[in-house]
Amino acid sequence: MERCHIPESLAELAKRANNAILSATKRDRRLDLVLRDQNQVAKAGAERRHKVQAKTKKKTHFDGSSIESTSSSSSRPASPISSSEDNLIIYSSIAESRDSYAHAFFISAYVLSPRDTRTDHGFLELLPHLFDKLPFHPVLSSSLATLSHCFFGAWHRLIRNAENIEVKQTYSNALNGLRHALKNPQHFMTDEILMAVCLLNFFESTTSALTSRPRGDQHVDGATALIKQRRSKTMTSDLSRRLLIAVRHDMVSKALSRSMPVDSAPEIWDDPSEDMPYNPATSLDLLGRDAANLLALAADHGSPLNADPSDTKIHRDIYLQAKALDARYARWAEEVPAEWLPVSVPLELIPQEIIEAGVNGDHCDIYTYISVCSIWNTWRIRRIRVLGLVADYEALELRRDAVLQIQRLADGIHAALPFMLGNKVEPSQMYDMDFMYPSIPGQSVPASHYQSAAAFGGLVLWGPMRAVLDLRRYMRADQISFTIQQFHRIGRLYDVRKTQ
Repeated sequence: MERCHIPESLAELAKRANNAILSATKRDRRLDLVLRDQNQVAKAGAERRHKVQAKTKKKTHFDGSSIESTSSSSSRPASPISSSEDNLIIYSSIAESRDSYAHAFFISAYVLSPRDTRTDHGFLELLPHLFDKLPFHPVLSSSLATLSHCFFGAWHRLIRNAENIEVKQTYSNALNGLRHALKNPQHFMTDEILMAVCLLNFFESTTSALTSRPRGDQHVDGATALIKQRRSKTMTSDLSRRLLIAVRHDMVSKALSRSMPVDSAPEIWDDPSEDMPYNPATSLDLLGRDAANLLALAADHGSPLNADPSDTKIHRDIYLQAKALDARYARWAEEVPAEWLPVSVPLELIPQEIIEAGVNGDHCDIYTYISVCSIWNTWRIRRIRVLGLVADYEALELRRDAVLQIQRLADGIHAALPFMLGNKVEPSQMYDMDFMYPSIPGQSVPASHYQSAAAFGGLVLWGPMRAVLDLRRYMRADQISFTIQQFHRIGRLYDVRKTQ
């Protein structure tokens, strides 16, 4: 049999491959010995640490009694589990910091909360677009951390101080980083900086409500200034335009709360060729801008009851503008999606615990989402303000229709309150399910409602309840007493020291 000839080059290649395999085998054996030694060392170190912890687990108090030691660190170390078979140490869990818990809590409860996207006119829903930027943007990450620790402390850890030490630290970091960024146009003309300012404004408005102190406007003014700087250059993306919508909403809310005109800069309001994301909520802000300007004009000229005869014409113009604006608000309500309309539940079908917590009238209203209910309440309080002008400028014998309309709108706010608060009367943790909410007969309360109602229910009721009290001159006695009662209830839920 003829022997097969193998070329020299292939023979050498096979020889080198065989040597490589032998070398690798020897190396793997040496590596295995090294790993075994390292595992033994690690195991011995873990055993020593356990012995030290066992000895120091109890400390002696100054009076001689023993107390359990506690850790002040923000994260809990993982506990090792040793395996006798292969001498490996397996850690049962990876340590997580309090920052991680706070971020996860805030994002799940407030950012990813179920909503109708047609109610979007804010900024929280835009945060997921910037999640990938958080690790690389200290100003944005510090601003988010400020809000996260504020809400995590209040709801999960039940710290009855909205501005705890962690909040103060992260807020200080955010402000310092923002001051530094504003010195460089390349840094401040970005969506990340604008989002950070919106987050800080939300934090300021929340803490001012929880501490019953006047709200500062510095962050709203700062966001407005950023928009003016950026509008002609870097406000072209969809995210930028939606952030512009959010800033407009904050500007309108500020102006209405102060009875001052809205900044009418064209960089803010002109949309010549841009595809702006309009929806029923954003159109409501356009109505709100006109309402704020009209209310500011009326405030400048005083009450018509004590007016100078020379002001008769301007008062007549204010009255006619208020009537026209009220008609526009009425049309808004006629054009909303059909599924936004509330479903009324009669008093006899409402659980007694909810009635005892607070129901005014013979029914309550159920909405598809908390966000839809909040938009309706925004419409109510702004229309109440406009109708208040109509009633102020009408003769006594003619204002009855306007007053009745104001009272019906206040009844709508009260009818929404059980849907927002259920039977809650005391502070509780966010994910506490031991509460009751009204529901449509034959249907159960969605599980998501427990979370979104806890997150937003009381926060979005401050404005509506205050609006009712501000126009108490046109409210019924039962409306005034119920509003005051529920105002104090919300104060208890959020542990506000003084409910104004």
